[in-house]
Amino acid sequence: MKKFFLVMTVVLPFSLTACGDSVEKITDDMVRDAIKCETNEYDKAKCDQLTVVYKERKGKFTAEEQKEVEKRVLTKFFEEMALVKEKAKKKK
Repeated sequence: MKKFFLVMTVVLPFSLTACGDSVEKITDDMVRDAIKCETNEYDKAKCDQLTVVYKERKGKFTAEEQKEVEKRVLTKFFEEMALVKEKAKKKK
């Protein structure tokens, strides 16, 4: 019984906290899809749908975390787009 109690007190809190969205995960997802929208891999309807989905996901964070997501997305998006444009120039 002690082992069961120990496992439940150690494992349960970790299993509950690992299920949510994180700032890093939503940032990576948003940047990936934004690049695909910008390079026309996705059509406008899909991009509009993704915008709604990401607004809902971002809305679950605190105001401070939302600002952090926005800051990271902008920074990472421009860095990634520069790489995408560079690769496109090399292919030509």
